[in-house]
Amino acid sequence: MIFLPSLTTTKREAVNPFLEALERTGVRVIALFPTTLKPDERQKLYSDLEEIRGLRIPHVHLRSDCGDDEIEYLVERFAAEVFNVHPEGSNTAFVPESSRWLKRIYLENADALPEAQQLEAYGGICPDFSHWEAARRARDPEYDGFEDLVRRFPPRCCHISAIREGDPNPWNGRTDHHHFTSISDFDYIDRFRPLLPPQWASLEVENPLEEQLRVIEKLSR
Repeated sequence: MIFLPSLTTTKREAVNPFLEALERTGVRVIALFPTTLKPDERQKLYSDLEEIRGLRIPHVHLRSDCGDDEIEYLVERFAAEVFNVHPEGSNTAFVPESSRWLKRIYLENADALPEAQQLEAYGGICPDFSHWEAARRARDPEYDGFEDLVRRFPPRCCHISAIREGDPNPWNGRTDHHHFTSISDFDYIDRFRPLLPPQWASLEVENPLEEQLRVIEKLSR
């Protein structure tokens, strides 16, 4: 299993510093979360990423407006292997253009959970372990049986963000966050290690690249 640092786009001002850090550190394998960018903005980001020689992006979080041609570009230009999307029932659900790439696409537990009938058509589940852990701590009954789904539809990718007890997030008041303040924000991952994917485990955090690398060092021990 390989833990991937991620380029997220929720804080636009952090994108260029992340790209500069890629050049500075020599990191050439990342996950990409262009989930706040419209198509023309994504094209600009892709152009900037093309300038980084040897960059690979094996895991990409697709937006609901991504089509087959964009997925093909990511596969051919950046060696993308797996993708994740929000499932049917989400406010930002992905609607596939065709069935061409479905077996490379994994459904995330976002503001809605994937259902078995949906998962049959896709590659499997992309667990967001921070959402899952926050729901577990909140005793959310919606997650009853979610582990069974993860075992039935095994992941090839996942999301890992921060958990901070006593620090509610701004979107649903739970403990999961896309910014970490301490490496200990990832201690909760120990309970999920048997369920981590065999290939790509992607941080979904807004922190600078060097800070993400310190987390990856801890998680990789």
